[in-house]
Amino acid sequence: MGSNSVFILACLFFLSACASGGSDPYNRAVENYCMGHLSESVESYKQAIILKPSDPQPKFNLAVIYQDQGKLEEAERLYKTILEHDPGFAPAWSNLASIQEKRGQADEAEKSHRRALDADRDGCAAESQFGYFLLRAQRVDEAAAVFEHSIKKNPRCANSWFGLGVVAEAKGDQQTALRSYDNALIYNSSDLEAYVRSAKIMISRGERGRAVGLLQKAASLDLGKGDINLLLGELLLEDGKLKEAENAFELARKTGAPLAECDRELSIVYGKLCEEAACKTR
Repeated sequence: MGSNSVFILACLFFLSACASGGSDPYNRAVENYCMGHLSESVESYKQAIILKPSDPQPKFNLAVIYQDQGKLEEAERLYKTILEHDPGFAPAWSNLASIQEKRGQADEAEKSHRRALDADRDGCAAESQFGYFLLRAQRVDEAAAVFEHSIKKNPRCANSWFGLGVVAEAKGDQQTALRSYDNALIYNSSDLEAYVRSAKIMISRGERGRAVGLLQKAASLDLGKGDINLLLGELLLEDGKLKEAENAFELARKTGAPLAECDRELSIVYGKLCEEAACKTR
């Protein structure tokens, strides 16, 4: 999840609707969103809102798109419209809080997070988002308490396990951090950031083989992450796995890693490959 994404609260709504299909405006909007056709998705959500003005879901999904695009006023207006009619809609409180935090309105953001907690007493999504808010405010012990409380309610809450990992890292407790990230991955095996954070801890502890495995898994989840491929290439190069390192650096070069750094590493790889070839011809 990169587990702390503010928009994670919306993803389940999008994905569940993607599976349903259909030709009504709401389902068309979701299908377009899933295919990356955002402008078409926005227009279909607007139609769905007109057809069902009392349904909070089209408003919420549209607000998430606006928020992701940086259109904070439009997103805030929709969240507030939802909450005027349904103050128990916890995801709208959490995402409204993120807008308020971005504007520097920390007190208002905390109030909105607490309204989300009141509306979602049995779940863990709102509570884990509040935990990340506290982490960003450097209220580490409070954040830890929130994550722990969330896990007591729902031991499968990957977001909160990831948060406890971040807390443990901040306190220099690598062992607890690793256990927490492992638990996050048990309940969300596609959490790329948990793999990367675990790998970096392994590197610092000299456990290079495990770090390579974790980075390979992370790279397989998102082929477009140049920084992951660059780090993976460096480890493979140090281990003498030259062709694998070459492939990682080439991929890093194509996916946004610093070109000068990639080219420098590739020149080292090519030099070592030439040395190997020369040795074989003697």
